[in-house]
Amino acid sequence: MRSRNGNRPFILTHLALIATLSFGADNYYIGYRFTAKNTQAINEKLSISKAMQPCSQAISSPILILKRSSGESLQSLLEREESAFVEFAAAQELRVKNNESFSLQHSEIQNSLILPTRCYAVEFNNESVTIAATK
Repeated sequence: MRSRNGNRPFILTHLALIATLSFGADNYYIGYRFTAKNTQAINEKLSISKAMQPCSQAISSPILILKRSSGESLQSLLEREESAFVEFAAAQELRVKNNESFSLQHSEIQNSLILPTRCYAVEFNNESVTIAATK
């Protein structure tokens, strides 16, 4: 069945994408941590490593599609599109850690935003990368 503009229905495209991700995707462990002290950024780390064994193939429903240049690595892509990935991953799981210390002379507040390391199915295409969290 085709819609008026000649494209296949939207749902079939998503089902095909999920099927592709569940069979042909590479698995990567990705984690992120951002720390600020007294509202000034002091540390930011994005860690990426390829999974040695396949992760669970059960794909969570949200997916992230990012445009990439040919031959661009996942590391450089996620560094360039960091805010989009952090928003996507924060919808899955986000932890916030807060440390406060006060004295008569000064106060110190340190906050950390942590996306725990988890497995993602990553499908590389010619002009894009599709990322989906596995369960």
